[in-house]
Amino acid sequence: MKMNNTPKEIFEKIKSCKKIILPLHDGPDGDSIASSCAMKYLLKRDFNIDSIIITDEKINDNFHLIDFVKEIDFTKSLGDLDLKEYDLILFLDHGAIKYRRENVIELPKNKTISIDHHNTNAYFADMNYVDPTKPSTCSVLIDLFQGWKIKFDKELSNRLLLGVYTDTDGFTGDKIAIKDASFLIDNKADYPGVVEILKYNVPLKIAKYFAILTENFNITNVGKYKIGSSIISKEDTEKLNLSISDIRLGPNHLQTIGGVDLLFTLAETNKLIKGSFRSRKNIDISLIAKELGGGGHKLLAGFYLEKMPLEKAKQKVFEAIEEVGIHKIN
Repeated sequence: MKMNNTPKEIFEKIKSCKKIILPLHDGPDGDSIASSCAMKYLLKRDFNIDSIIITDEKINDNFHLIDFVKEIDFTKSLGDLDLKEYDLILFLDHGAIKYRRENVIELPKNKTISIDHHNTNAYFADMNYVDPTKPSTCSVLIDLFQGWKIKFDKELSNRLLLGVYTDTDGFTGDKIAIKDASFLIDNKADYPGVVEILKYNVPLKIAKYFAILTENFNITNVGKYKIGSSIISKEDTEKLNLSISDIRLGPNHLQTIGGVDLLFTLAETNKLIKGSFRSRKNIDISLIAKELGGGGHKLLAGFYLEKMPLEKAKQKVFEAIEEVGIHKIN
């Protein structure tokens, strides 16, 4: 049975540590970056705990315009570190260790905590705190920090705002996100500064990527539902030099297209196919992603497929939709 530890248990374990690792998840997004950077800042400010944020993957170019992103070490993964030298590995925004079909590093015992909001979370850590009612892991942290009586200054609020904003596509359709953003702004978060960096600095290669996805977009009738889909070939992802983090942005762009109930994208890379779902009309697409070996939120989810022809991969997704069915969120 999946069970959470209490906020107090999580807090006491974190405070007892001297050195902590904060790994970003596969294809780091804004919530992964922001939640880890917020935690790193808090650990040093309030408890003088040293921590390191690590990833060996690229992130979207416009994230590099944000000052605190400089705190991330982009040269390391968990396999590059001597884990015995650290007291804790704190996984923020990880639904699982990895969704990719690669070897997973063996984690040390009694040294892992997972704080997350994905309803498909695998509860893989020694201690877990998962709240799937929250729209982002940063929103989970806001709730935890308030319970822990943490002071929200401008720097902490800015970092958390990045995750709340990006994981809800600009607070789209989520009352909790709007409430959390208002709380952070009341605590000196620079709303225009955070949003303008992301909204008005879209790299040209990303705009070209969006154009290809839009050109390739199709709508298929499945029973009474209309399902949108778009694919992009390895030739195009390599030509545009897209990272997994870049690829994650595509489905959000397609959500502005009308006439669909849910949509998915398939992006072919040199090693795999990255798939992403978005729900448009309160449909739980995490169940379909889980059928394909992935997971995520009820309204936003992802998965990876092994290399195969894109049309075959597309057929595999529609087969998963038929197998799982389309379920409305209560």
